Amino acid sequence: MTAQVYVNQIVKKVKCSRRRRQEIRRQLLADIYAEAEQGTPIDVVMLRMGEPIAVAEEFNQDLPKHERVKYKRAFAAKVAAGIAVSLIAVVLVLLWFLPMGLQFGSSGQFQEAAVEEQAKKIVHMLNADDYEAFMACTDESAQKILTKEVIEDAKRQAGTNWGEFQEFGKCYMGEQKLRGRSRAVVQINASYENIVVTYTLFFNPDLKLSGLYIK
Repeated sequence: MTAQVYVNQIVKKVKCSRRRRQEIRRQLLADIYAEAEQGTPIDVVMLRMGEPIAVAEEFNQDLPKHERVKYKRAFAAKVAAGIAVSLIAVVLVLLWFLPMGLQFGSSGQFQEAAVEEQAKKIVHMLNADDYEAFMACTDESAQKILTKEVIEDAKRQAGTNWGEFQEFGKCYMGEQKLRGRSRAVVQINASYENIVVTYTLFFNPDLKLSGLYIK
């Protein structure tokens, strides 16, 4: 799914004026591309942001009353003019052309429970600074990049005083196609005494870690 399609799915569910939707579209795209310029894959950025309907609902909850009124008036005018039919057609076209590669389970190579268990296992290894066990769960290409020094630097950038691990938050999963190969993408929040850290982990079909982001 491209950033444009993802943002359009959000914006079309935000109940506000056309001008406000255009502002939201510009801001969301700017935020996505800003993270992409820093090296984070766009697919990962979208995964972190959440499902389009959930993001749209957050915007709807924060909208002032006058924006909701404008939306209702505009929607009524569109229905009266027959534009609603055209909008439905556009939505159907978008859904038809949406890529399916990011839907978890689409490749048939990953089991949700196993992937979640492996993700939490990796985080516990990092909490314990058990880099020997961590490397044993990492594929060869990632071992060259995810060194102890690199991981410790990523931890410092996330925060200097995490405190003890408390609990995991909800686990979100998707899939990616990379050079013709499928990999699972997992995003999970971990609560510590002084900070909440977001881990994004990538696994190959053997559940070997092939990528990691700490934020």
